[in-house]
Amino acid sequence: MIDAVKLFFKNYFNFTGRASRSEYWWFILAFAIVYIVISTIESVFIFAAIFDDILNDPYSYSTSDAIKDSFLMPSFLFYLAMMIGLLSLAARRLQDRGHSGWWQLANIIPGILFLIPYFVFLFSIMDGPINTGAGIAASIFGIIAFGTGVTMIVFLCLPPKEDVNKWGRNPLLPETSSTDQIPD
Repeated sequence: MIDAVKLFFKNYFNFTGRASRSEYWWFILAFAIVYIVISTIESVFIFAAIFDDILNDPYSYSTSDAIKDSFLMPSFLFYLAMMIGLLSLAARRLQDRGHSGWWQLANIIPGILFLIPYFVFLFSIMDGPINTGAGIAASIFGIIAFGTGVTMIVFLCLPPKEDVNKWGRNPLLPETSSTDQIPD
């Protein structure tokens, strides 16, 4: 896991080349552990602050304050700091499989297209008449995003098709240097 984290930061802006399955999944595990720890600590402080606000003045904290404050939370900032590296790692993992790193857009675009009508629908529930068109659009894009997400996970889990492809040699071949590989 430590080697995968080192390789992640070494190749943070590197969208060329290949990344083995073990390099990808060991880093994802490390990222998930750190993210869960940060989110847990953050949640304790958030709930303590909210309960303190509710006990002192129940009408002082609104939903808009919670949404506005969520963009300054440590878990969100941690994810933003890691986002370019995660995209480059996934691109290199897809290239190891023989797919272009641009395939990530098939997962990202439906996710974004899901969020826009989802929030329109959510705010319409809070503020007045329900916007059913936004709810239907959010459902459709949500199903598409789920399907592309499952497809992306399958692509990331499969072994490489060939030892050498247009993005380079398999990083696990014996001829590569031992500092740039993590055995599967």
